[in-house]
Amino acid sequence: MGTVEPSLRLAHAVSGLTLLPVSQLADQHLTELWACIAQEPDQRCWTYLPYTGFAHQAELQQALTQQFYLAGAQHYVVVTAEGAVGWIALLNLRPEHAVVEIGNVYFSPRLKHSIAATATLYVLLAHCFAQGYRRVEWKCDELNAPSKAAALRFGFQYEGTFRQDRITKGRNRNTAWFSMLDHEWSSLALAYQAWLAADNFDPQGQQKGRLQDFKVLYAAF
Repeated sequence: MGTVEPSLRLAHAVSGLTLLPVSQLADQHLTELWACIAQEPDQRCWTYLPYTGFAHQAELQQALTQQFYLAGAQHYVVVTAEGAVGWIALLNLRPEHAVVEIGNVYFSPRLKHSIAATATLYVLLAHCFAQGYRRVEWKCDELNAPSKAAALRFGFQYEGTFRQDRITKGRNRNTAWFSMLDHEWSSLALAYQAWLAADNFDPQGQQKGRLQDFKVLYAAF
């Protein structure tokens, strides 16, 4: 079980999707990310992240190149045909226990609710389990309804809530815990692959079958 290699690519319906380590961030990616953030229509997107929004591009650059270099964490910029459109991380890596967490997720409006957003999770989950991890975690504030809904859609199982788990931005946080286990991934991977297949989308890019439907279909595999 090693560290994540330089870049992760998806060769499915979303051609050109790359999860780029922040260590490989180029000026162009930084400019593209800043364009997304500067046009962010809903500043509430920062509510449950451990930092506020960014006032200017230099603050964003400092976060990506310094603050995101945390021990036991690996951050990636999500790059699509539209450029750099968000970031995601592997946190709290515990290779001795084969456990890792997916978190610090920022999906800009260009990425949110897109095919590429689901593809991003597929790529990262597939990599984690291919590396021998037995458990992938997803944690969020109990009040963060979109994150909880996303965890369930992506195939994580709710495990419970840690009450008064921490203080974030001066207020209490109860933390909802979700997990996905290695023996669950084989059927979930089939569901992701079926959902991401080109023939699951019409010419306008609208899905024909839901990921939830494919999860049910492949549950016995």
